[in-house]
Amino acid sequence: MGGRIALLALGTLVAVPAQASSDKRDFEACDGRVHPGRQDDGMRGEAGTGRFTSLFQRKGDIGACTRALASPRLLPTQTLRRAHLLRARASAYLGIGDIAKAVADIDAAEAATANLANDRFYQRSMAVSLKLLRALALAQSDDMPGAVRLAREAGAARPYSLQIQRAAATIVQAARPMRDASPSPWLSAARLDPQAEATAISKEAEIGNFAGVLALRPNVTVNWPGEPLKPIGLVAPDSDTVRLLSAMLITLHTAYARAATGDAAGARRDLAEVRKHMAAARPAPVEGALAQLASQPTTMLDRYVETRSRQIEARIAVAEARSADAIGALVGAQLPYDAATIELLTALRAAVPVKDAGLVPDVAPFEKQLRENRLKELAGIAPSTLIAPETPRAVIDYERARPNILGALVGGALSMGTSLLGGIGRTDGFRTIANPDGTTKVEFIGNTPSAALVQEMTLLRAAEVTRAAGKPAFVIVERKDFSRRMTTTQYGVEISSRPTGFKTELTIRYVDAGADPQRALDAVAIIDALGPLYYEEKQTTS
Repeated sequence: MGGRIALLALGTLVAVPAQASSDKRDFEACDGRVHPGRQDDGMRGEAGTGRFTSLFQRKGDIGACTRALASPRLLPTQTLRRAHLLRARASAYLGIGDIAKAVADIDAAEAATANLANDRFYQRSMAVSLKLLRALALAQSDDMPGAVRLAREAGAARPYSLQIQRAAATIVQAARPMRDASPSPWLSAARLDPQAEATAISKEAEIGNFAGVLALRPNVTVNWPGEPLKPIGLVAPDSDTVRLLSAMLITLHTAYARAATGDAAGARRDLAEVRKHMAAARPAPVEGALAQLASQPTTMLDRYVETRSRQIEARIAVAEARSADAIGALVGAQLPYDAATIELLTALRAAVPVKDAGLVPDVAPFEKQLRENRLKELAGIAPSTLIAPETPRAVIDYERARPNILGALVGGALSMGTSLLGGIGRTDGFRTIANPDGTTKVEFIGNTPSAALVQEMTLLRAAEVTRAAGKPAFVIVERKDFSRRMTTTQYGVEISSRPTGFKTELTIRYVDAGADPQRALDAVAIIDALGPLYYEEKQTTS
């Protein structure tokens, strides 16, 4: 009997810390940060990813957030952490389509942080994030005018944040009607990342603005791989695979756009280019146990190219008044649920004799599926709106990684024609390299868990270098963003992965005033917006 009592007592002792540990994990499972402790704002640790933190759209995360919000570990004074948890739960609710509960959490998060209304760091991070989440909720409720208004306000609040520009562009894009010819909302993001111009082409194609596709195409360079992909390149994509897929999609979009606007010869050239390069990039066959695994992606890609090719060939036939050939090209074809198919079927139905109208597939199912796809995309971007909260403490941490740059800003003059850096050629964390082609590479490595801060300060440094060169503006030719992470594993399985630093590389080209207005960034405008923010905060917190 005594032994049994001892075992029961031992079981009780073991259960208490296990329950406490589970309670702590609820915080991490909800918003990625460790339990709040006794800090004033409760914002301990940095949001990571892993099995407890990357499942924002699952109901289990909603339960974790609900338990964390009710936990006695969350003190009444830790309003910023409460808002952070509410924001994470709102994102999860949006992911499963529960708009009413998402809006309630957004309202509660804003109410919890009402005392931060005049805090510029809160306003440019959490407040912008909540605005984007509310815009998503409005868009998913089909209030597109309200969604666009809030998304544009969020974008205007952080014009130099690539993450925010992408999220805002996605929301505005979802509100555009089919065949809308207004400027692409992705052009704002393209000023910060040239790759966004390729995204803009895809987005114009998605809404059937084929004239817009052709207008954007000259600004995008297509880089086909120069040799076959690695044997399992499509299974474990590398940079060559990404280049191939990007080049293929851009060229196929362009081919259809040419056919839809009457340029049959141009469409044929693009289609031939795709077939030539896809054949040249085909990976060598794999023998043995990996043969089937390696062949499946290649087969799927072949089918996709064949499907799009038949779609384009049918549109060429319509453009050349060969409606019978167009119908023949569609026999047995599984057309993609996209705007090109809708445009093709509409044009074909208008071109065929009345007696043959029944041979043209009905466009309604394609229109319905396209609408559903656009709503799914909106639900999927909710996690990308979760901007890391910024506080004066975060900026102090950032300063330790780059101790000299703000001193250089103080010594320099924010006026045209004066060197901003006072002759300083290198500051800790920064490096500037003049390339043989006349471009300049500016890079910064920051020991900070905020990618947005590293990216913004790299942009600020690029503006400083531009002014030091006597130029008023610059264009970003290429950008690369890197992250350094600490990953924890258990029995070979990833438990969590936390950021420990970031690096951004910008390859820029100096331009004169008025040159390349769609892509050029005004150096003084960037310095005015970002330089004083970081410098003044150092003065007030030192």
